[in-house]
Amino acid sequence: MIYFLSLEVLLKNHMKTHTFTLICLVSFSLFFIGCKNDDDNVRPSISVNDFVWKAMNLWYYWQEQSPKLADDAFPTANAYQQFIQAQSTQDLFYGLLYDRGQTDRFSWIVEDYHALDQQFAGINKSFGMNYGLVYESAQSDKIFGYVRYVLPHSSADLAGMHRGQIFSRINGVQLTASNYVSLLSQNTANFGMAILQNGHLQDLNLNISLSQTEIQENPIHLAKVLDFGTQKVGYLLYNGFRANFNDELNETIGYFRSQDITDLVIDLRYNGGGTVQTAAYLGSMITGQFNEQDFTRLYFNQKAANNNSVYTFTNKGKTYDDDLNENGHVNFNHLFLNRLFILTSNQTASASEMLISCMNAYINVNVFGQKTYGKTVGSITLYDSPNKGYTSSEAANPNHTWAMQPIVFEYKNVLDQSSPSQGIEPLQNINELHYLEHLPPLGSLEDPLLAAALQQIVPNASKTTSVPMNTHLKAVEISEKLQRFSTEMYLDKGFDFNP
Repeated sequence: MIYFLSLEVLLKNHMKTHTFTLICLVSFSLFFIGCKNDDDNVRPSISVNDFVWKAMNLWYYWQEQSPKLADDAFPTANAYQQFIQAQSTQDLFYGLLYDRGQTDRFSWIVEDYHALDQQFAGINKSFGMNYGLVYESAQSDKIFGYVRYVLPHSSADLAGMHRGQIFSRINGVQLTASNYVSLLSQNTANFGMAILQNGHLQDLNLNISLSQTEIQENPIHLAKVLDFGTQKVGYLLYNGFRANFNDELNETIGYFRSQDITDLVIDLRYNGGGTVQTAAYLGSMITGQFNEQDFTRLYFNQKAANNNSVYTFTNKGKTYDDDLNENGHVNFNHLFLNRLFILTSNQTASASEMLISCMNAYINVNVFGQKTYGKTVGSITLYDSPNKGYTSSEAANPNHTWAMQPIVFEYKNVLDQSSPSQGIEPLQNINELHYLEHLPPLGSLEDPLLAAALQQIVPNASKTTSVPMNTHLKAVEISEKLQRFSTEMYLDKGFDFNP
C-alpha cells in the first residue's frame, strides 16, 4: 500500500513572488591597499572594479594563492589604479580567481543583483520543467532533452508535459552542442517532441508551445510513504535547501513521523545545494539524538579566520518570509533515525553533499545513483558597500548593481573531514539516462534508484525495477549560462561576522 502526502494541503505550495536580500551582518575595519576614492560619482567602471578587487582581497577563500590579490601586489597606488582600469569588470573578476575552472569552478559575478536575489528565493523565469540534455551519440554534436519533472501550475504543466518526455528541436531547429543555450533561452518556444525506440531517436509529428514565466519552485516536490516488505519507508524528493521553506520541510518530517516510518529515502538527484543552515536543520529533523553536537564546521581564509564557525544539530530553527526576513521559530519534528538512504546524480552538489558527509559522521548513510558533483566550498553575496563589509545591499553604491558570489569558506564534518572534491561515490552506481526509453515516475517502485535503496532496506523483497536499455547515452555538460546558480551553497542572514 502507498500513502501519498498531499502537497496541496499539507505544504504551502503557493507561488511566492517577492525577492529577498541575503545579508551577512558585519561591523569591522577594512584593510586595503592604496588610496580609496569614496566619491560615488567616480566613473562606474573604475568604482565597480575597485569594489571587485578590495572585496575579493578581503573575502576570497583562495586569496593567499591568488598573486593578483596579494596585499603587496601593487607597489604604488597608481599601479593599482592602472590595473583596475585596464580591463572590464568581468575580465578583472575572473582573472583574480585561483586556478579557474579547476580548483575554483564556482565563483561568479552578476551585473544586476536584483535578479540574483530572486534566484536565492528560488524565483526564476522558466518553462516550468526540469530537464536534462543528452548527446544522441558519441559521434554527433546533436543533442536532445528529456523531462525530469514538471513544476505545478507552470507553462509545462498546463501543456500536459510529464517526466520522461523527450524533445529534440526548438522552433524547428535541431538542438546541438553549439546552439542549445540560445534556443533554450528564448521566452517562447515550440518544443519538437521525439521518442527513443531501440536506442534510436525518432521525431514525432508533435510540437508543444511553452512560455517562460516567473515562477518559484517549492523544493519539497514529492513526499510519500511506502509499505515495502516489513518496513514503512518515507520518500522525499527534495530539490533545494531553501530557507524560506524551512517550515514546510518540518511539516513534511512531521508527516513521516505521524506515519511511523522505519526508514527514510531522500532523493537529492536534482538538488544542487542551498543554505548551510537548512542543511543542518534537515540533519536535525532526521535524527534528534545529537542535539547541540556539531553538524558542520566552516573555515574561512586567514583574514577572516575569526569567522570560522560551527552549525549544530538543534531542536528548533528559524523561519523566514518570502523576502527571507526572519519571522519566527519552529520546534522541529524528529525521526530519531540511525540510518539514512540518499539518491544522487552528478548534479547532486554543495549542501546536498554536506548533508551526506556530515550525517555519515553520526549515522549510516547509504548512497545510490551517480557520483556526486564534488563541491566542498560555499559563498556569500558581496555588494559595493565597503562600510558594511561588502555584505549589505541596502548600503550599496546606488550607481550600479554589480554583485559577486565568490567562494569564501570550506565545510568539514565533526571529524574534520571534507567531502571528496571529485564527488561522493555511491554504494551502487545507477544512471537514469540508461532508462530513458521507459523512464519510471519519481517515487515509484520501478524507479531504479529508489528500487536499489529499497532492496538495501529489505534485502529479500522482490525487485520491480526496469532493465537498462541505453547505456551508451552521455549527458551534456550544461553551459554556465544555464546552470550558474544550480550548485550554490551559501549562508543565511543569521551569519555573524567577527572582525
